[in-house]
Amino acid sequence: FFFVIFSVNVVAKEFTLDFSTAKTYVDSLNVIRSAIGTPLQTISSGGTSLLMIDSGTGDYLFAVDVRGIDPEEGRFNNLRLIVERNNLYVTGFVNRTNNVFYRFADFSHVTFPGTTAVTLSGDSSYTTLQRVAGISRTGMQINRHSLTTSYLDLMSHSGTSLTQSVARAMLRFVTVTAEALRFRQIQRGFRTTLDDLSGRSYVMTAEDVDLTLNWGRLSSVLPDYHGQDSVRVGRISFGSINAILGSVALILNCHHHASRVARMASDEFPSMCPADGRVRGITHNKILWDSSTLGAILMRRTISS
Repeated sequence: FFFVIFSVNVVAKEFTLDFSTAKTYVDSLNVIRSAIGTPLQTISSGGTSLLMIDSGTGDYLFAVDVRGIDPEEGRFNNLRLIVERNNLYVTGFVNRTNNVFYRFADFSHVTFPGTTAVTLSGDSSYTTLQRVAGISRTGMQINRHSLTTSYLDLMSHSGTSLTQSVARAMLRFVTVTAEALRFRQIQRGFRTTLDDLSGRSYVMTAEDVDLTLNWGRLSSVLPDYHGQDSVRVGRISFGSINAILGSVALILNCHHHASRVARMASDEFPSMCPADGRVRGITHNKILWDSSTLGAILMRRTISS
C-alpha cells in the first residue's frame, strides 16, 4: 500500500557510489567506509586498516546514489539505495524520478524523508531473494551490462510485488554495494570488470559467499587479533594481517546493542553478531578462533580419541 512519509526525524547521510571506473568505484567505497567506521590499529598495514562501524550520531540510515553505470552518456543516475548504518542492510531502493521508496517487507518500519513508501511483498533475506530470482548468488553474473539491465528493471517497477526482475536486480546491487563495503575480496573481484571492455563478469565464489554468511562471527572475533599465528572462523582461515585486510574491510560493532538486534530467524540473517554480545575470540595454540569453531574441533578430537 501507499502512504506519504512526513517524518523529519530521520537523519541520513548521502553518498555516491561511482561505477565509472574501477578507481572511482573503490574510492567511493573507501569514502563510505571512512565516514561510518573507525580503524582498528591492531589490524593495519601500509596505510590500510580494518574498520569497525562506529555507534554513529543518530544517523541510523544512509543513502547511496548509484552513478556511472553509463559513463559515456551520463545516463542512469536515478537509483538510490537506502542502507541501515549499523549493519549495512539494504532496506530497499528509491526511484528518484518520482521519489518512491520500495522497501522490503522486513523493513516496513523504515521511513525516509521526501519519499512515498511502498512495502514489497518479500523480505530482504538472501533465501527469499534467491528463491524469487530463480538464481543462486554463485550463479549470478555481474558486469556493467547486467547492472544496466538491473537498473532499468528497478526504474520500471511499480506496485508491491517482489518480482523476479527486482529480486535479481537487488541481489546484484546489494553484492556490489553492501557486500563490497564489507569485503575487499568482493570489491576486488568485481572492480576489474568495470575497466574490462570485453564484457567479462564477476561471479561470486563459494569462498565469497562464505565470507558474507560469517560477517557477524568475523566481526566478533577480529577485534581480538593481536598477532596470533592465524584466525579461524568456520572454514575461513587468515594467516596474517595482510590476509585479513585482503578479505575484510569493515566489520560490525558487536558490542553495540543495535548490531545484535535481529528481525528474523538467525538462519535468515546469519551475518548478524552472535546473540550474546559478550562472545569474543579465543586464542588456543597461537590461533585465534571463534568459540563455535573451536568447540566443534575439540569435540571431534574428543570423539576420535
